Amino acid sequence: MTRRRQVPWIYQYSRLLIGSISILGICVTAYLTWVKVSHNGVCGTEGCQIVLASPFANVGNFPLTGLGLLSYVAVAIMAFAPTLINPKTNKAAHNQLNNLTWLGLLLTGVGMAVFSGYLMYLLAFVIKAACPFCIASAIFTFAIFGLTLFGHDWEDVGQVIFTGMAAALLSLLVSLVLYNMAIGGSEINSLAPTTAPEPGIGWEIKSTSGAAEIELAKHLSQKGVKMYSSYWCPHCYEQKQLFGKEAWAQIANIECAPDAKKNPQPEVCTKAGIKSFPTWAINDKLVDPGVKKLAKLAEMTGYKGNAAFKYDRLFAR
Repeated sequence: MTRRRQVPWIYQYSRLLIGSISILGICVTAYLTWVKVSHNGVCGTEGCQIVLASPFANVGNFPLTGLGLLSYVAVAIMAFAPTLINPKTNKAAHNQLNNLTWLGLLLTGVGMAVFSGYLMYLLAFVIKAACPFCIASAIFTFAIFGLTLFGHDWEDVGQVIFTGMAAALLSLLVSLVLYNMAIGGSEINSLAPTTAPEPGIGWEIKSTSGAAEIELAKHLSQKGVKMYSSYWCPHCYEQKQLFGKEAWAQIANIECAPDAKKNPQPEVCTKAGIKSFPTWAINDKLVDPGVKKLAKLAEMTGYKGNAAFKYDRLFAR
């Protein structure tokens, strides 16, 4: 009597697990895409908003989360496609589709894992912000790759290794190209001044405002929020850079340097008890001195509008 070889459990359930994980990925990336495109959603954390507002969140004018969404949809289709063909009535077609989709899952899984690994590097060392949704998506992609690699009885392991390495190199190349595109499209890479301030004037604001910065500036103006600063203060310049030229023009700024060429008000600053710059006054109360990310100012003033701030990612302190 011939004893039938027992099929490992992971071979039996790997497609179901891959498909289920891809559905979770679809939910996460669909939500992030909606937040990115509509500007109406709440990402959950300040770090998440910083990541979505960074230049790395787009490929040209297309949101990177949208590419992730399409990738998860492709994985889900490949994972469940063979179940649409009954192996008892059409065994040849079922086996052909099964083998073809496993190859597709391998290539897609390698690409997604490499790309996610690179994005995690950017998250940790370039953007320097924590995004729980992004980390969850990376975990999903690594899980899909692992299940694809170990959840199928690959006949030619050498061919799998060669194919996987080729896909990994191609994915890494694409990641580097997209990275350079993002850097090239970024208006500024640093908030800090690189020269001495012009006497009595300071530095010209190099950044340009987006819709979120302008909307927040209007909100702060309506709330009567003020900032005390000095033209020679580099941290004040960083704060201005976070807003951008157009938005900053709407901020109520009190110039504390007596030798400033534009509306100096040192007596107002002295009366208010200003000790260092920049210092914000919210609800007529001074808050702790220092540069504030726009996401923080939004939180402190009850702002509920567009929070896709372009430059918060550049402020690491």
